[in-house]
Amino acid sequence: MKQSLIHTHMTKTPFELAQEQVKQGLITTPSVSSGGSEIDYFGYQLATHKFNLRIMSSGMKCRGIKFTDIKKYYGLKGRTAKDCLPQFEEIFAKYKEALK
Repeated sequence: MKQSLIHTHMTKTPFELAQEQVKQGLITTPSVSSGGSEIDYFGYQLATHKFNLRIMSSGMKCRGIKFTDIKKYYGLKGRTAKDCLPQFEEIFAKYKEALK
């Protein structure tokens, strides 16, 4: 009996792809400064999206960004912002830990 090999290919999220492209020098990120010093662009992006997602999870809307944009960018699974918030917080924590 012949067994078929199943190739599992994990696709990367747009967030992960952007990080890789920056590391490879294929794209550059905008400079972000706070208090007169440069801060990490992806960290800033995560903090901003965390703020937006928390607002959305409480039932309010944010101007300038949609829930589906955040959901697709980070590869979140769930119907509502409240469903996706724990997944996003995990991504946020992993990124923050990697900066140490």
